[in-house]
Amino acid sequence: MDVTTKAGINLHAVLRNMQELCAIDEAASAVVKGKKITVKFTVKGCEPMALAFNDGKCTYLRGEALNGEALNGALKLYFSSPEKFNKLVDGGNVIPMFNIGGIPKLKFVLKDFGVISDRLSYYLQPKPEEAEELLKNKKYFEISTTLLAYTAFHALAEIGNTDPVGKEVAHRIGEGKINIEVVDGPAVAIIVKEGRLTAKIGLEPDPGAKMVFSNLEIVNRVLSGKTDAFSAMGAGLFNISGRIHLLDEMNKLLSLVSKYLG
Repeated sequence: MDVTTKAGINLHAVLRNMQELCAIDEAASAVVKGKKITVKFTVKGCEPMALAFNDGKCTYLRGEALNGEALNGALKLYFSSPEKFNKLVDGGNVIPMFNIGGIPKLKFVLKDFGVISDRLSYYLQPKPEEAEELLKNKKYFEISTTLLAYTAFHALAEIGNTDPVGKEVAHRIGEGKINIEVVDGPAVAIIVKEGRLTAKIGLEPDPGAKMVFSNLEIVNRVLSGKTDAFSAMGAGLFNISGRIHLLDEMNKLLSLVSKYLG
């Protein structure tokens, strides 16, 4: 496992889900209701990102979005190595370098951010002894599976950009766009351009290939490893179209996701 790739996944696939979590989970939104604070994460060797919380909503910022006024007065956390950041995400005792700039920011990072993180774990990594019962609840199942899908396909892009094996696979893809969608559910697009993979929520026009799942239950079974993708496709549980080469290489990247997310 490449520790820098894992840190990138934790930043841009796991924590980025706080944007969607606050949009679809009332408990998470309530934690940041009336709050306005931006938290920037800088991890050595990784592209930085920030989460901007504003009155119950969260916006994920990366790349050009980090420029300009977005980070004025932001709480900035610095990690000297990807190993330290990964340890923190895994629940270890790590204290990053930071600029606080006032008691409200200190309170937010010590209390509120931890509550939202726990809420994210509640959906993505429920306790083994509770998972089966929780997934019987329709609302929980929908939120958990939606966040699982967003995490997996954003992680796929990070693996294609930085993991040694993933980079070889991504190089064979060439350029193109892949749309992955669930009927009446979430959708993600994978864009490959100039050797770099980008994942985004929503669909892209004129994709080179498409993968359409009939429902969230099939997505959950495939991404959790309960159902083999080829068997599910053979049973007509999801459909593919377009340049099959793109989907074949994407599935090879997807197979590496479990190595990082467990």
